[in-house]
Amino acid sequence: MPKNLFSFFLLLSTWFLFAQTKITVMDGFMEDQPMENVVIVNDQSQELGRTNTRGVFIVPTGINRITLHYEGYNSKTLYVYGRDMVVQLQPITIQLGSTEITMDDSDARRIIREVIQNRRKNSIQNLKTYEYKSYSKFLVTANTDSMPYILFPRNENDSSYNDIRKLLDESHLMLGERAMDHKYSNQYGDKNIVKATRISGTKIPLYEFVAMQPISHSFDEEKIDFFFRQFVNPVSNSGLNEYRYRISNEDVYEGKKIIEVSFFPQKRIPNKQQIKGNVWIDEKTKALTHFYAENLSDTNIVELEVDWTNYKNYWFPKQQRFRMDGGEISYPAVKDSVLEDGTLRLDTIKKKEKVWFHLTTSFKDIVSPKEFEAREFRGYTNEIDLNSMENPDQTLEAYRDEALTDMEQNTYVKIDSIGEKYNMDRNIRLLRIIGSGGKYSIGNYDLDLTKIINYNDFEGLRLGVGGSTNYKFNKNISLNGYIAYGLQDEKFKFGGGVDWLVNKPYSGKIFAKYAQDVEASGRNPILLQNSYIQFLQGNLTNIYNDHFFSYRKVQLGYQQDLFQNLTFSISGIYNEKTAEFEYLYQNNRPDEKFLSFDTELALRWAPKDKNVRTPFGKVTISSGMPVFYLSLTQGWNIFNADYTPTKLDFTYLDRFQTLFGQTNLHIRTGAVFGETPIMNLFEGMGNAKRGDQIFKHFGVSGLNNFETMVPGEFYSDRYFSFQINHKIAGFRFFNNEVFPEFIYRGLIGDMKNPEDHQSIVFQTPDKYYQEAGIEFNQMFWGIFGVGTYYRFGTYTHPTFDQNFFLKLTMKMTFF
Repeated sequence: MPKNLFSFFLLLSTWFLFAQTKITVMDGFMEDQPMENVVIVNDQSQELGRTNTRGVFIVPTGINRITLHYEGYNSKTLYVYGRDMVVQLQPITIQLGSTEITMDDSDARRIIREVIQNRRKNSIQNLKTYEYKSYSKFLVTANTDSMPYILFPRNENDSSYNDIRKLLDESHLMLGERAMDHKYSNQYGDKNIVKATRISGTKIPLYEFVAMQPISHSFDEEKIDFFFRQFVNPVSNSGLNEYRYRISNEDVYEGKKIIEVSFFPQKRIPNKQQIKGNVWIDEKTKALTHFYAENLSDTNIVELEVDWTNYKNYWFPKQQRFRMDGGEISYPAVKDSVLEDGTLRLDTIKKKEKVWFHLTTSFKDIVSPKEFEAREFRGYTNEIDLNSMENPDQTLEAYRDEALTDMEQNTYVKIDSIGEKYNMDRNIRLLRIIGSGGKYSIGNYDLDLTKIINYNDFEGLRLGVGGSTNYKFNKNISLNGYIAYGLQDEKFKFGGGVDWLVNKPYSGKIFAKYAQDVEASGRNPILLQNSYIQFLQGNLTNIYNDHFFSYRKVQLGYQQDLFQNLTFSISGIYNEKTAEFEYLYQNNRPDEKFLSFDTELALRWAPKDKNVRTPFGKVTISSGMPVFYLSLTQGWNIFNADYTPTKLDFTYLDRFQTLFGQTNLHIRTGAVFGETPIMNLFEGMGNAKRGDQIFKHFGVSGLNNFETMVPGEFYSDRYFSFQINHKIAGFRFFNNEVFPEFIYRGLIGDMKNPEDHQSIVFQTPDKYYQEAGIEFNQMFWGIFGVGTYYRFGTYTHPTFDQNFFLKLTMKMTFF
């Protein structure tokens, strides 16, 4: 053999003998899931190492044969000669009773179906009546073992880190507790009562959050709550389409034979939150006894574990344990490296320690049967015991499973002092502005921030002040009032009223109001909508509107929630209205006052809302779509009323989540029957600034307006309008996540006897008005963005500049 050929084969054989081999180990049952911590041993059964989170292990040079071991899986021996390999480990086939565990998941699916089929039979509600207590404790903490102090802090960041490090020696970062009573009656329903709560850092009870249920108590729904995130329930009909299953073990728990079933998504979907885990099932009753799940993420860890206990042959909630990755704390560390000349170099680098959020809920003191009275279930399903909330420490002590540790007790002391230093209570009051409809509490009074500033083309800049007394002033009566002044129309406006709180479990109140003010012609607010949203609607939708009427109004009425999700209001209204624009109706005088007396009925139905009553009013702790609004107004021939029309207005709001993004639907329709001035009809909700060129009509977009329609351009006495907004996947723009939003709006309407409305130029949208646009919201400072809109169809203008509008958008995540 030639010398060079011999050298080649020698080199090749040496490469095979000494090259490293990368082994990737995958789960043979859950095919696309890498297996971590698989033990790798050599021929002498010496452990070489374990696979990492990606299922990868690098075989050392010189090793030709290895064996892979993992509990619950068949071992596998491999011959490696320098080539990378992807291998699968298969679950062990064992005999479980009379059922063989294999790769086929048909037996596991059969068991899951039996659990679903037996839900009603296994439901604890078969007990007819029961009562139990729950205690929840959540804390935010970090492990300090690897976090050193900075001995010589060089800047403010180093000093802040040392402060946090010192704090973690003595306390956690946050601690909170909650005690609750839970009642059920097959006659009266459910009732959850918050008896006491405490959160470190603030002395203000956070009523808006204490009644929330961040984790599902029941696993009977198609989706389960995983700390405000929803996942497909593996024990549901939807879960049978989402997951693969495997019977993995048998056990005995509380004297019952238990089957353990593993589940895993059938298909990994990028950027979608998914979970895997195990469920433990009572073999005899097919009821859940234990549940464990974790999300499929290498960076953001979320884990949930739930136990049930056997009570009168039903499985009752016992404990929930939740853990979530809550971010990271950076800390300095030293890295040493040997230079070429043999000297040792020390470099300071940044390492990170995870911050963990822990939530534990225990359930105890089950009593069944239990005698209840109907009054115990009045009001909302979720309720706060306002009396026991005033002094929670004694109640919490009675509900705790064990006394707080020294470190937990110190957390209240340390974090409370920090909260006082940084005025956390004031910040909480600021956050409550949104939920309370724009109110800011100052002692016995609530300042109404929605009254301070406004702008429209009729009044110009409108400045004002308003507010009301709160529960600290009087628990049964609230007085309210406001005064405002328009710098352009140079007139004062004012109003006031009183609310007498009755039937408090259902947020009932008798109210009386008086006002002298102005209002946009033909623009009908959605009654019973949050006052903060009404403020935004009125402020952003009328910037370019100068068609206003003045009025003097007296109103007396009653409002309450009929059911958990249905609110109604009924009132009598006397009104004197005068058009503040050039207008004649049926040849009347231009300054004619139109008198009316109406009965107004308003309904709001939000089937997915969950509410709780607080000292400052009803608060929605969980909401969702759809939402429906309906108002009916009937005029009466009394108090010298000029006209007696009937008016109907309906609004439907909904949201749909698909694989292609989020779609929002907004539908409004209404009709007026009978004679009435134009300000009582329906205006087209235009928000376009006048001007024939793009930059001359550049302006600010509204909320649910037609952005290419001039205010007052269209009126109807019967109309139908709808808006579809669709958000797609976002992109990064200067560290902000921007989601393009495509918009389509349409309007059609008609009017009987338009000739009755004189000295005013308008059209009726009987040939269908339409526009489309795209918005890039929250591009700057999380608020401002850009929107473009185009008017097309029957009512299009002759030139592009007249149809195309470029606008500034203003939106925040809670709008």
